[in-house]
Amino acid sequence: MKAIVTRSSTLLAAVLLVAVASWIPAPAAAQAKLDGKAIFLAQKCNMCHDVSSAGITATTKSAAVKGPDLAGAAAKRDAKLLNEFLRKKADIDGKKHKKAFTGSDEEIGALIAWLQSQKAK
Repeated sequence: MKAIVTRSSTLLAAVLLVAVASWIPAPAAAQAKLDGKAIFLAQKCNMCHDVSSAGITATTKSAAVKGPDLAGAAAKRDAKLLNEFLRKKADIDGKKHKKAFTGSDEEIGALIAWLQSQKAK
């Protein structure tokens, strides 16, 4: 009888724990929307690219390394193609991206959405 009561108590405690846990909000970091501009800077995309609409200037001084200003450029492209291009799985205008994106699928999605929202000045 004691074993049945102990099992019942353990089961009840587990059920209550799951119920309470489902009412607790997720941590703020998990709820926060990913910031495409922050990802762009964290991935050091600004080493080669300007995004003039966001006030970002490429840090490179070498014309051989400098990529295009991305303000308005991504809006002309399909998100799937951009994803594959940034991961070096596809080319655009016969060229592969110089460096493969190393972030998560969620991060590249946020980056592409942010880039597509940038309008040329």
